[in-house]
Amino acid sequence: MKFNLRAHQLDEFFRAKIGPKVTAPLWVAHQVGNTKNTYLPTYRRAADRKSAARVGIDLVALAVRWRCLPFHYLRYELYRSGLDFKDVASYIPDTVFYSRILPTVNRSVLLLDDKLACKRILGDAGVRQPKLLATGERSLPLDAAGAPIPTVPAALDAALSGTTEVVIKPARHTSGGAGVLVLTNNDGVLRHQDGSLFSLAVYGDAWGGWLIEEYVHQHAELAEFNPHSLNTFRVITEFHPARGARVLYCLFKSSTGTDAVDNACNGGLYVRVDPFTGELDDTAHTTDLTRHDRHPVSRTRFAGRRLSVIHQVVEAAERAAVHFPRTPLIGWDIAVGRTGQALIVEGNSSPSLMNLQRTHGGLAPTLSRSLINDHRRS
Repeated sequence: MKFNLRAHQLDEFFRAKIGPKVTAPLWVAHQVGNTKNTYLPTYRRAADRKSAARVGIDLVALAVRWRCLPFHYLRYELYRSGLDFKDVASYIPDTVFYSRILPTVNRSVLLLDDKLACKRILGDAGVRQPKLLATGERSLPLDAAGAPIPTVPAALDAALSGTTEVVIKPARHTSGGAGVLVLTNNDGVLRHQDGSLFSLAVYGDAWGGWLIEEYVHQHAELAEFNPHSLNTFRVITEFHPARGARVLYCLFKSSTGTDAVDNACNGGLYVRVDPFTGELDDTAHTTDLTRHDRHPVSRTRFAGRRLSVIHQVVEAAERAAVHFPRTPLIGWDIAVGRTGQALIVEGNSSPSLMNLQRTHGGLAPTLSRSLINDHRRS
């Protein structure tokens, strides 16, 4: 008993303390690449930036305050002349968020980040999700109950219940929509959207574990923005044992083109949503620092729009969050079906800070030391 407890504590120590240090060089290289390719060119084009002296003072002050290289200064365009240092200091550096805050607050993340485990936990709790049709480990397909599927089209079609449009995605170790594909099923023969044949064996070799779900045909209110992609909500929840679950922030996401997925890493946009009224902000953002006042596909304006399905979305997020009490800060991706039913697509133990701070402003007053101390006490 004591050995198992100590092994768990050691595992948590390496995850929270050693892991961020080991991966630090990769993180710095990632930040340098983004700065060189995107953020620095945007800074040079900006007409309303502060003087070079003021920028230098800000950078030094931020480095001292947060004890890290202030890459986020360019990422969040904190050089704009209308921002005083109080505003600038309210933005959490990505290094601090991912290396110090999240590892301390979110302790047990495996059950959430394994998409199949998460799906089964929520399914057992009665939380609505896209229907699970099949799973697999490399080239071995299993039906929704875990029974092997013979490698013949008829057996696969039976497992997929004859569903003509499905989604396949990796079961773990992925982010930003990587590996998520929309496929067509014709009598157990799977094809890509362009009509080319899809191979489960090749996909399994590339991603390991995978799962196939029924494709969600979305609510007309969301399809109005972009009918090509499944437009979803990113809802950030916080869970506390004494207070339960609550929604902190909410975003609406959509592809800026004809891609089937709406992830920001694939060029998608995101816009702030009021979690109480469903009202959209007047400006949407992308990771390349562009802004949109209307959707580039449909030309639908964001300003003044209210999404009536917001209450179902918030309720679904809060209901899901209580089942992962040791992962208090979760970013939920939530779709809404044609009938208005909110469906949990997946949960993320590492929600995108950039998307949140570009839409909500600096989050230091909410997600900095006070949050860490609160959950340490719990």
